[in-house]
Amino acid sequence: MIRPIAVLVAAAALAACGHGSTQTTTPAPSGSGQIGYVRMDELVHKHPLYDQLARYDRSIEAFDLTSTAPSVATPDPQLAAREQRLERELSDAANRTNKLLAQKQKEYQAEENRAIDAALRGAASGGPSAAQIAGALNATAKQQQSGVAAQAQRDLETYRADLDKQDRAQVAAVQKALTDRANRTYRAKADELQAKESALSLQLANDDAPERLALRTKLSSLALDDTARDDAQKQLAAIDRKESDAVAAQRNRDQQTLATLQAELHDQVQHDLDAQVAQIRKRSLGSLAQRQAALAKQVRTLGSAPLIATTAGGKVEERANPNLPPALRARIQRLHEDYQKRFQADAKSTIAGFEKTREDLSRRYAELRGVDSSARRGAQAEIAALRKKRDDLYDQITAQIGREVRLIAQQRGISVVLTDVVAPAGGVDLTPDAMKDIESLHE
Repeated sequence: MIRPIAVLVAAAALAACGHGSTQTTTPAPSGSGQIGYVRMDELVHKHPLYDQLARYDRSIEAFDLTSTAPSVATPDPQLAAREQRLERELSDAANRTNKLLAQKQKEYQAEENRAIDAALRGAASGGPSAAQIAGALNATAKQQQSGVAAQAQRDLETYRADLDKQDRAQVAAVQKALTDRANRTYRAKADELQAKESALSLQLANDDAPERLALRTKLSSLALDDTARDDAQKQLAAIDRKESDAVAAQRNRDQQTLATLQAELHDQVQHDLDAQVAQIRKRSLGSLAQRQAALAKQVRTLGSAPLIATTAGGKVEERANPNLPPALRARIQRLHEDYQKRFQADAKSTIAGFEKTREDLSRRYAELRGVDSSARRGAQAEIAALRKKRDDLYDQITAQIGREVRLIAQQRGISVVLTDVVAPAGGVDLTPDAMKDIESLHE
């Protein structure tokens, strides 16, 4: 969590400020050309305010659960269960509404049939008998049936083509959704493993930092003979190789994990896609069978019933048989339209009740989502506030350390001071002197 910095200090332009250095040295002439360096991370850890800085880090980690315990940062586990209950309630309400509408349609149809039968019996008493009317209708039906059957077959083929087109579009949409979901899962796992590899590389580098620094300091000595220098360089190379091997081994394990996950996701996508395709095909076959039955009924009943099914603009409607006498045809048409209006009014009232239930369930669903989102936003706001306080405190600590380092550099006549970099060859390590001054701040 410590932010690395790199600072160049010109000793000649620095004023002595802050806490005085406890080291006594004879100042070298200004601009002597010496280069000093300090290990800022170690100095920050020794600063009196570091404990407070660490507390900020721990508080941020506690709020930012996505980095320390992803499973804890997931939404409320009860949220999914509550959403499922709301979905079940909505599904139950829809099923009840559909059953009620089917029952009402059956009842209105029965009443309409009885009214039409009564109208036919009334017409028989004042004109042609019911048998004569039926005989005339049947004779006309034979002439019309062949043409209607051909048209019905064409309508069925058109409907089948439309269903097939819709099925392909639905299958493509389902496949894309399942593939996108699998890709998101794979990317999330890949990012997680990559973060772990980076953390491992950083941990190995931190663990080997003291040994690596000691070897580099040894190599910077001009008095080091060639054999010792070669040995030190081999040790540095061995450290680098050890870290690289460890990271590579972890990366190989992660690649195997990703390969396994990819195979599992592929199988899951195929399984889910097969199930969805089966459902889509089943619904389409059911719709096609219903349409085929309706067209077959239209052909069978052509001219032999007071009401016949007609197709207009792709919509099937029932109208009074045109082969009936004009007065009787008009009366039956009025009866049919009257019962249709009454059924639609009753159905509209039933559907309005369902819409009210759906609106209530949708509102409760939105409230559940709103509470969860509000909690997440609150946590993010708290993290942002803590990070600002932490950054301000870190800047204050490094500024004070910088003043101490500048004073030490001025006293020792060092013209340039580097921080948080690899120790330069021939450079003067000012960290111990600065450490003493920082520790004296505790007193």
